[in-house]
Amino acid sequence: MDGIFQIFNPDWWMNENNNALQMTDAILFLLLAIPVAYLFIYALASLRKYKNPYPPSPKQHRFLVVFTVLKNGKLVIDSVNHFLETQAYPRDKYDIAVAATGVPEEDLVTLLQMPVTIVVPDKDHCTKIYAIQQVVQRYAPQEYDAIVLFDADNKVVPNALELFNNAFYTGCDAIQAHRITENLNTGIAVLNATSEEINNNLFRKGHTTLGFSSALVGSAMMFDFETFHRIAPRLTGSDLTKSLELELLKENIYTEYLKEVICYCKKSDDAAGYSKERQRWLFGQYKSTLLAIVQFPLAFLQGKWDLCEKLFQWLMPSRLLLIAYIAICAVVMTLINWPLSFKWYILLGVLFLSYLMAMPDGEIRHRFRKSFWLLPFMILASAFSVITGIFRRKKKN
Repeated sequence: MDGIFQIFNPDWWMNENNNALQMTDAILFLLLAIPVAYLFIYALASLRKYKNPYPPSPKQHRFLVVFTVLKNGKLVIDSVNHFLETQAYPRDKYDIAVAATGVPEEDLVTLLQMPVTIVVPDKDHCTKIYAIQQVVQRYAPQEYDAIVLFDADNKVVPNALELFNNAFYTGCDAIQAHRITENLNTGIAVLNATSEEINNNLFRKGHTTLGFSSALVGSAMMFDFETFHRIAPRLTGSDLTKSLELELLKENIYTEYLKEVICYCKKSDDAAGYSKERQRWLFGQYKSTLLAIVQFPLAFLQGKWDLCEKLFQWLMPSRLLLIAYIAICAVVMTLINWPLSFKWYILLGVLFLSYLMAMPDGEIRHRFRKSFWLLPFMILASAFSVITGIFRRKKKN
């Protein structure tokens, strides 16, 4: 029993006879080097020049365009009007449905006067998944060729449906568009926008470059209507993205990424909003990690490599937390055994290099330089969200 408590004795760790410090350092380094290598490979892949491989389609398919809104009706009114006014695709080839949850009565009246179908879910408080399921069940599987999902604040480029149509005609049953943050009014908003673009390059462009499915992002997505109609009832939980990815990959359905289909959205631009987003992400990450641990062995035995890659991605820490973990290990090793710290600083450098390779050019990159000082705050906020989430789960239990 006394031997167990030796781990709390600093002298025990510094004793070279038991090699405890070296072994622990090596194990931690391996665990954190794997996600860094993963990100570095996809960052390299994202540097490849993008070219749309889909020629103009001789056929114009019928689309059901769905906007999902939770409470803020004015946002979706503005987005639907923008879509109707700017979209170049023939108007008789698409219909718009709005899943309206908790929308004020005056906004509902405005929506009823627009050329859209309003679907009010039969629950006052429901998830995005449930709201979309309520829309889909109103239509027959063959009523449309494809379905496009948007959030209430999404505004897409005029040729979006045309580009979706070209790829769909070639055989793409699932497509993720290029979502970009519209508001760059604060430092936190700029860092959010930068993070979104790094995700686009790593998990969408980088993935498809190497032959893996693009990661979904929750909106600006297109699916074969019959396929989506079939899997929609199987979607569960509150995280539409992960639930959809899992169901698609179980059926070996590849998700394409169309970089030029740009969809603008709004992200949190203050500390409170960012903290709430991180806590929601933490809850979803906790559930997806457990799911990945359970699902990975079966997916591996079945040879579903696209699904295996996705499950492995779910097991990794977030990009900001990865910086925090490696930095902490580097500082600790510097204080207690500095020769062991060199490799940690090299690993941290490789991680930053990966992020720099995946960082977008243009306005966002320019503004990021001015907002870089906020990065430590975001890392601390992410770490605080982890701690808060742990205490909340303990309190519930």
